[in-house]
Amino acid sequence: MAEPFKDLPDECWELIFSRLLHNYHLESPSLACKRFLSIINGLRTHFTITHPTIFIHGTLSTLFRRFPNLKSIDLSSFGGDLDRAILEIAASNLNLEILNLSGNKRLPLEGLKLLGWRMKNLKVLSFSGFRTFRDVELLAVADSMPCLEELDICYLVNDLGSDPQLRALSPGEVGLTDGGIVYLSARLKGLRRIDISGNEFLTDKSLFALSSNCVLLEKIVVLNCSLVTPNAIEFVMRNSPNLSSLSVHGIKMGRWGMHLSFTNHSLTSTRNLSVLDIYDSVIHDDSLHLLAKAGIPLKKFTLAGCSSFTFSGISSLLNTYRSLEHLALTRIVFFTDKEMCDLSRYLSAVVTIVLDFCSNLTESTFFALAKNCPLLRNIHMVGTNLGGRDSTADILMNPRIKSVKLGKNLNLTDECLRKVAYVCSGLETLDVSCCKGITEKGIANFFKDGSKIRDLVITDCWEIKNIGAGFELPKFEVLQAIRTGINDEGLAIIGNRCCGMLTLNLECCLGVTVVGLEAIVTNCKRLRELNLKWCVNVRMGTADWMVFSRPSLRKLVVPCSSLPTESQRNLLLRHGCLVRPGVGKLIPEFLP
Repeated sequence: MAEPFKDLPDECWELIFSRLLHNYHLESPSLACKRFLSIINGLRTHFTITHPTIFIHGTLSTLFRRFPNLKSIDLSSFGGDLDRAILEIAASNLNLEILNLSGNKRLPLEGLKLLGWRMKNLKVLSFSGFRTFRDVELLAVADSMPCLEELDICYLVNDLGSDPQLRALSPGEVGLTDGGIVYLSARLKGLRRIDISGNEFLTDKSLFALSSNCVLLEKIVVLNCSLVTPNAIEFVMRNSPNLSSLSVHGIKMGRWGMHLSFTNHSLTSTRNLSVLDIYDSVIHDDSLHLLAKAGIPLKKFTLAGCSSFTFSGISSLLNTYRSLEHLALTRIVFFTDKEMCDLSRYLSAVVTIVLDFCSNLTESTFFALAKNCPLLRNIHMVGTNLGGRDSTADILMNPRIKSVKLGKNLNLTDECLRKVAYVCSGLETLDVSCCKGITEKGIANFFKDGSKIRDLVITDCWEIKNIGAGFELPKFEVLQAIRTGINDEGLAIIGNRCCGMLTLNLECCLGVTVVGLEAIVTNCKRLRELNLKWCVNVRMGTADWMVFSRPSLRKLVVPCSSLPTESQRNLLLRHGCLVRPGVGKLIPEFLP
């Protein structure tokens, strides 16, 4: 008879840990034994590396040996020696697929070439917001990464200083040009997704080249490229048979300008288009009617800040595409509650709807959406008029709704929040930032017995001092309470109710002292991030007691008056917590 197993095999533990929580929440099981630690290390596929990581470990090679199955590395907040980091990644045995270098200053070309030679499966590269990224860097990427499928080169800063001699440089020496994109498109035949937003020198020629040479192109984002015209957009739609996602900005579609014609000829090329985002453009009803007749498999549609269309055009479109899952109609001032109630009957498949800054919409629209959209999970109505007038709409519970964003609703009241809490009984995320008319009485409606709230944003709500007393809230994890009335009494309530808190942001909470923080540090045993920037009444000599009292802390922002010495910060960093000062101006107009 075979001897029975004394323990589960590693494969079973991997399945258990994978389903328990996200990898970064598995700290407690990893401390149980070396075997669990090894298994959990093998489960991690993504890593964000900052400069303090180098300080603690000395080299990245140590990390890469510990986490051998990394597929994605994020260096966007690195701030250290990027050349060295790239070389260490290239020298590792990792099989990377995604690398994010966004926001860095300079691209190490030699390291990039070595990385491309070693990482044959690298598919996704991001250089968004790079400080210096020109044609020469783009050509190096094209030559080094022939298997690249996704590239983000949007909003490059290219801040080369104010030297007058720079005015004599060519566009290719200070930024990206069509020449660089043409070369890239010829080298990266397998490119599927690209974001070229914010590159002021790019013209139609770049889109012509991408569409002609990259036959597998699925997604293109062209926002804030002032020299790109509707001619190029239409060319892409006609000549990119695999195109499924298109985001454009600042074009004219309709009577007074070039429009994207959805004729039988163009439909054969756009049959896969499922995502269409249009920003700050002139679009007339005739274009929306043509789009409605196109019969493409549209799943996500955005009209943001667009003009010249009417309710008739958008109604025709939504009536046709009743399978839409994501709809964003923002900054449309003529929309009324009645019109949105009528449109909601077409949205039976919608999962996410965004109606930000449609200033005439009130809670009547909110309740109509909750009633008529059975699959709805996310509602964004930032900058609307909830609480602006009495609602007579039917209020029906919709437990599917998980996320609600109502920031900048200046007329929002506690009574309106009570109704929202009743409708959204399964809510997990709530954002009511900059709603200055609400108090803790309104917030308390979301924190009753059985609450599923995990994430709350109450920034700039000065009247909110706590979240209300009551049952424990073990699922609550994140509280963003910048510039609120939270004080020591409120922190005591939060500490007693929210034992599972992970992130607490108390920036500029003037009523907070060490007394209230003791309740948080003592009771919130999983706390990882705490921000005390501009908490001017927090008087403590060092941050030692907080870090050593709460070993789970990984990031602590302290008031400048409480900043530890450099040697103390280094000691706390080795203990596992990054302590840094809360620098920056205290803006008077944000104070109550």
